[in-house]
Amino acid sequence: MSKNKNVSARIKNKEQKENCFERNIPMLNIMFYIGKGFMLRRQLFFLLKVFYEINEHKANDMMADLTSHGLVIRKQATDTKTCIYVMTKFPLAQYCECSTRDSNSIKLNNRKIWNNIYRTEFIMKQVLPMMEQKDISFELENLLKFLDDYTISIFTTENQMAVYQLYQNLYAKFPIKDKDALENGFPIVTSPFCDDLYKITADVYNFQTNFLGYQNDNDFSYYIDIKNKLEKDKKLCDSPKDEKIYYYNLFNMVSTGFFFIGPPNSNEEIIIGTFDKCNNLTLRKVYENIICIFLMLERYLGFYPHITLQVYISDYQNKLSLEAKEKERGFDYNTQELKSVNKRDAFFQNYKIPRQYWDYISVDYIYYPLRERYNL
Repeated sequence: MSKNKNVSARIKNKEQKENCFERNIPMLNIMFYIGKGFMLRRQLFFLLKVFYEINEHKANDMMADLTSHGLVIRKQATDTKTCIYVMTKFPLAQYCECSTRDSNSIKLNNRKIWNNIYRTEFIMKQVLPMMEQKDISFELENLLKFLDDYTISIFTTENQMAVYQLYQNLYAKFPIKDKDALENGFPIVTSPFCDDLYKITADVYNFQTNFLGYQNDNDFSYYIDIKNKLEKDKKLCDSPKDEKIYYYNLFNMVSTGFFFIGPPNSNEEIIIGTFDKCNNLTLRKVYENIICIFLMLERYLGFYPHITLQVYISDYQNKLSLEAKEKERGFDYNTQELKSVNKRDAFFQNYKIPRQYWDYISVDYIYYPLRERYNL
């Protein structure tokens, strides 16, 4: 077999593929549960050693076994020669407990690949040290439980069920406004958090019944009424900016690539993260979204939290550029003069955030040398 040629799983019979699957479960577990089906070789081998104490020599043997049986194939990660390893339909079907015919193959694009690389690096550099500090043993099940227990939402995707689960996690781990009244069934005038939770509940119900054909005997009319009211009220907004100010929710947060790195601490501080997946992050995207998240959390919690946004960047020059642009003063074309505030503060001014809260949000640009480290 040539070095770059992939083997089709069809050349092996079912028993051969099942045996290959069973003897390589540690590697496949890492790829499926952390990589969501694909991963860079060096990241994969690092995590294999961490969670299963498998050395590089054994890992190479496992990868050769999987590729020779067509359970894993190679694909070009970027425009360099670096390859990413991708699970094929047979092992995916084993995890999803379905037939190979019903299993979906993994479709890759540039954004998806870079998100995967950033997320895996984040686990290696940020999450594992956090687990070690808390004396949590390095087992794959412990990692997944740790992410859920500490509301580290790097795996939340932009679909209704995933966001619904994130709302449930926030309700359990965050000091939601009027939470005691809600849990005791006391009537309250309004609950922005519950309104958005009920809306996503209605979205999940509609998707499951209308697209998946599920039968559900429960009455979801109340949730659907809340959803319809929110959508009707949203249309009354004067501008798209007003819509974001008053109706930005967790689905918007997830779809724009932002995630939680834990619940509020004792000082009401929250850490949010985002990855510069396409190497095109702008100051506008950073600040308009984090300000909307800030306003959303105020609606949900009943107070303005202190937020630290961690922006992970693999282009060092872009990191320096964003840091410099924050301090620049914009130009006012009406007055033909420099503005009185810098570009960072102008976003708060534009969204009419009271000045005493401008310092409640801080942004840290964190350099991940992914291109150099993995030849991307």
